[in-house]
Amino acid sequence: MKAMRARSVFALFLMAVLISSCQGAEAAVPEPTGENFSFEFFRDGYYQAVLPNWEDALEKDPDALHMVVKDGQFISINRYQNLPEIFAEQFLAYIEEDSSAYLVQQGELDGRPFFEFTTRDNDQTMRLQAVLDYCQGQTYALVTGGRDTVQNSDLFEQVLTSTSCQDEFEVPDLDTGKIGMMVNPAKDDHWEGFYPALRMAKENGVQVLHTYIWWGEVEQSPGEYTWEWQDALMGYRFREGFEVSLAVNVIHTALRGSMPGDLRDRTFDDPEFIKRFTDFILQTLERYPVQYLSIGNEVNDYFVNHRDEIPAYKTFFLSVQEAVKEEYPDLKVGMTFAYHDAETLNAVDIIRELDLGDFLPITLYIYSPGFVFDRDPAELEAYLERILGLAGEKPVALVELGWNTAESLSGTQEDQEAFVRETFMLLSLHRDQIEFISWFDLHDSKLDNSYTSALTFLPNDSSLIQDEAFMAIFVDFLNYMGLLENDGTPKLGWFAFQEEAREYLENIP
Repeated sequence: MKAMRARSVFALFLMAVLISSCQGAEAAVPEPTGENFSFEFFRDGYYQAVLPNWEDALEKDPDALHMVVKDGQFISINRYQNLPEIFAEQFLAYIEEDSSAYLVQQGELDGRPFFEFTTRDNDQTMRLQAVLDYCQGQTYALVTGGRDTVQNSDLFEQVLTSTSCQDEFEVPDLDTGKIGMMVNPAKDDHWEGFYPALRMAKENGVQVLHTYIWWGEVEQSPGEYTWEWQDALMGYRFREGFEVSLAVNVIHTALRGSMPGDLRDRTFDDPEFIKRFTDFILQTLERYPVQYLSIGNEVNDYFVNHRDEIPAYKTFFLSVQEAVKEEYPDLKVGMTFAYHDAETLNAVDIIRELDLGDFLPITLYIYSPGFVFDRDPAELEAYLERILGLAGEKPVALVELGWNTAESLSGTQEDQEAFVRETFMLLSLHRDQIEFISWFDLHDSKLDNSYTSALTFLPNDSSLIQDEAFMAIFVDFLNYMGLLENDGTPKLGWFAFQEEAREYLENIP
């Protein structure tokens, strides 16, 4: 799909050349530019550009937002759902593949991707310049060019540098006590729905996005990395101004997580395992400037049944942490623990032994056996007091925090609403000790997708997979944590989140 869009915009540019050439054919010499032109604003949502008041093109690509022409010259604006840096790579590849096109230069113009190229048509050389802007989840391609562009070089420079994105919303800028969220799209629409979900979070006070990366999905062959999907997701997060908390699932709750196939049987302290993971994580951090890093997720659930591997994991973690801190001294590094499970399984000692990082990342769900949400949301206060006592002077991050609304699990929207309000009350009281809280999550998922997710928490040979009653309960537990239903319908908890987040941010000194 993205490749087709790059082809489409390249076709648009070439079409624009032909159109501008035909419409300006009667003029032997272009008119002088500058004071003879009046200017006007072009606006599309938050995006704006200043353009000369030329004639609208009689013909243009159906996807073009706007195109004006004069005497063999043209200016066009198009819009695509992509990130500028990704789009630029694809577009430049098509320039190189076209035998009639020649790349003159590429680089940045005021921090935005910029390129200039020529193409031949009817024995005429056409010169084009383009700048790519990010705005409201889209790439806006502004292109100038045509015949005899030297005459309009100053004008085109003004136009290309005039673009801006007048986004009225900014994420908060708190040092501690930040609001976070696991942002997932409505209807599980991971491409079309991801940006609207980010906007909902941004416009409601979220500063930190907690997310995960699977080592084995990126490094499928030794030393060879596939970043495309992560580049897109991470790119949108950073473009919108969020901070990012990244967990690498080298341990995925009760299991060893996704990793390259040739390392699956290695011990955590195996030198090759440590080296390869260190190389991977340094590549990841170079690519994605995250603020928080968790090496392993809910690791106590794994080590409660593999206590003999704790020393090896300590060696692994400390070695990786040292390498990371050498390159990124300000990055907060830790490993995530499932606190509710630690108490239930009498394994809080594992947290004490493995709390080796700069902060203490915790997941917390308050339920009875069988994932039943029949507890009092006010119990959160006592849980938080024990967590803060365990952390001591170290800051805490509640990287996953939520309340299920599935009727099958005794969950209700009223209890979720009460839990949201309790969360913000406690965040206000302890904001100096809490790095951030991250609600899990924005939308409910679909049952089929939650079933697939549930399988990642169980060994392939687990008898629980064949236990239909257990799987139905587990899937509901994963599926109905959202503040909004899968189709985007708000729950009571979402209205509470909006109100509490607004009041919380307004009352910070």
